[in-house]
Amino acid sequence: MNLKRRILLEYRKVYDAAPDAPYLHARDVLPERLGLSFDAIAGDVKELEQGRFLHWKAQDLYKLSPRGIRVTGNQSELDLEFPES
Repeated sequence: MNLKRRILLEYRKVYDAAPDAPYLHARDVLPERLGLSFDAIAGDVKELEQGRFLHWKAQDLYKLSPRGIRVTGNQSELDLEFPES
């Protein structure tokens, strides 16, 4: 699966589980959830933030942006932006 897609879908799980506190600490929790080191995902997290799919709040603390929420909520948009392979 596309790593950026995996990252966004993890953030979507956090958003759906607690929409009032949809933040996830990328350096500590995200690598554990994906089974990868932070170094392996850092570039993709930064690109997603720069592409306005994720919103940065504090040191390594992110949540889905409105664009990220829309894309992860619409299968055809998700497939268009981040194909499976």
